[in-house]
Amino acid sequence: MKEKLISSRINNALWVIVTLIPLIIIPIKGIPDIFNVAKAPVLVLGTLFIAYHLIQLKEIHLEQEAKPLIIYLALSLFASIMAYKPLLALSGVSMTAGRFEGFISIFFYAILFYAAKYHMRLNFKNTLFFIVVQSIIAAYAIMQFFMFDPLVEYLNYTRGSYATIGNQNFLASWALMLLVIASGFYLKFRKYRYLIFPALFFGALLASNTRGCWLALMVISLASLYFLRFSNLRASYFKLLASFLIVFFTMNFFSESKIQHRTKTIKSELDINNEWAGSGRALIWKMSFDIVEAHPFLGTGPENLKEALKQTKNKRAIEYGVLTGHTVDKAHNDFLHIAAVSGTPALLFYIFFIFSLLVKQRKNIFNCSVQSTIALTVFAYLIQSLFNISVIAVAPLFWVLLGLLANKNQQVST
Repeated sequence: MKEKLISSRINNALWVIVTLIPLIIIPIKGIPDIFNVAKAPVLVLGTLFIAYHLIQLKEIHLEQEAKPLIIYLALSLFASIMAYKPLLALSGVSMTAGRFEGFISIFFYAILFYAAKYHMRLNFKNTLFFIVVQSIIAAYAIMQFFMFDPLVEYLNYTRGSYATIGNQNFLASWALMLLVIASGFYLKFRKYRYLIFPALFFGALLASNTRGCWLALMVISLASLYFLRFSNLRASYFKLLASFLIVFFTMNFFSESKIQHRTKTIKSELDINNEWAGSGRALIWKMSFDIVEAHPFLGTGPENLKEALKQTKNKRAIEYGVLTGHTVDKAHNDFLHIAAVSGTPALLFYIFFIFSLLVKQRKNIFNCSVQSTIALTVFAYLIQSLFNISVIAVAPLFWVLLGLLANKNQQVST
């Protein structure tokens, strides 16, 4: 009985974390960062609460897929100790640097994965509540797209669609995951009223103006065609696509073809020979690869890429700074970034960890189950991460989904 109570508390804490972190901000003038300053404490306190209850259970499950994760964590810890700035690498933040993604946050993500695998339960009520709350963020992003935002006017933030996430690229990675989740929810229950949720998240994804995530959606959409082999899904599937077309044409029309113009730039931005392709990502990838070559085994330490570029006097980074007025602290490719800050061996174990989860669930993924939606969501995140970075507003949900993916018996109970 005690074990069930503890497991229930862990389950509730996981739902609170994934629901609150994207939503919560501190809209007060004078605070340098109204987004992460609010999100980081929720991650820290929530994960410590979960860790305390996991310790109470006195159970440690070390299945096969946990081994590469443990090695990845160990290598990241060693990289943090040997970093240019060890305290920054461990904590993920200082007065002048960091995005709260040091080793401690990575370790917390691993705890969320473990807790979700063994203790998180999907039921209709919790899942619907989660989607409803997240849809508020999506609606806010769409309002920003149409230049209505009292928060931005009040705080003098740069105009754009980033809602409570804090950046349009991060909004896109979050919206992409929620779009897949909400679509899976609709296809499972097939009620018209649930169509509003994927439509809202699709609108938020369009509002983000982030082409990398649009490309990821195209890939996921093609992959999802496999499920048309299940005849009971076909009508609902095409209704879902119709809702997306309605949202696209409506937003494009009222924005004077802004979305259409943005899509036309995708082809030119994919030219890797152009260093400014992908809004300068090609140049950032090259300078990040310079760091991988200089630190192939241990990397620079988490959150130390900026310091490494400075210490090595990287010519590409200097050129980028002169032309844009900005410095680079992330590789804008999550896999490349892991190699740069934690070393190539850490990247290989990270990839093997995720690959092992997908292989373990291969039968469930193709059986039109809850795991199919979870796997597609994970796949969507991984594709967009080729052009994006990990942040605490989005990463906790991804790691919780990895935990749910690792659970073979996961179902949505009513």
